[in-house]
Amino acid sequence: MLFMNPPLLILLVALVAPVALAEPVTVNPETQLTLDFTVKDATSCILRPEQHYGGEACAGIPKKDASDPPGGDQGVRALAIVRQGEQVFVLTVASVKRPGIGQMYEQNIQGFLEGTRKRLTEDFGATVRDAAASERAYTLQKVGGVPVVRWEYTTELPEDDERAHTASAVVYLIPSRDTLDILSINTHRRNLEAARSVGQQVMSTLRLPLTIDAEKFGGDMSFALGKDMASGLVFLALVIGLAVAMWRRTRKAR
Repeated sequence: MLFMNPPLLILLVALVAPVALAEPVTVNPETQLTLDFTVKDATSCILRPEQHYGGEACAGIPKKDASDPPGGDQGVRALAIVRQGEQVFVLTVASVKRPGIGQMYEQNIQGFLEGTRKRLTEDFGATVRDAAASERAYTLQKVGGVPVVRWEYTTELPEDDERAHTASAVVYLIPSRDTLDILSINTHRRNLEAARSVGQQVMSTLRLPLTIDAEKFGGDMSFALGKDMASGLVFLALVIGLAVAMWRRTRKAR
């Protein structure tokens, strides 16, 4: 029998432990979407699904806040607060259900983002701008074979407006055949680079059965303009309200 010396054994346990402790969350049982909200060098308090609430990461945030978002909207699947030093990120996953919504073409995506900018500008009473450095407002990427849209925006709010702390975001559109799951990572615009890192870490854990034509997703299809994407805009407006409320709670918890 081979025996491993104690120092080496301790090192291996330390390396393996973080992986073993990671806890994927079934965010949407209907689409079987799962994500892990664990972020390096940060604490993650999961408020929804509420069975994942607890631990030191949620210290100071009452469990009653985990039961339901304002209005009890069942479209909100997940809600988490990630704290990384002085930086706070509010992660929300909202679902939009509509027959065929997941098979989005370029025109659908552009229309969705244009409508979202307009809606958020109205809600904030301030200009919302794309944060991407390139001419294209969004990027397409595949995660585990699933095509995903990533979009970033900032809002021109004054520093003394508390909404500025969650008025910028990295947003992911995650498609299934009849559902669009939207992951939004809201923070202050000065933390947007860090929000990208948070998003990359969370999205790297994505697990989702592929139920759309991944090769056609995001492509050009003129008749796709007939699809109405406006039904999703109310959910992003709801996310903004939740993000502001959650940021206030993190300040109280400190």
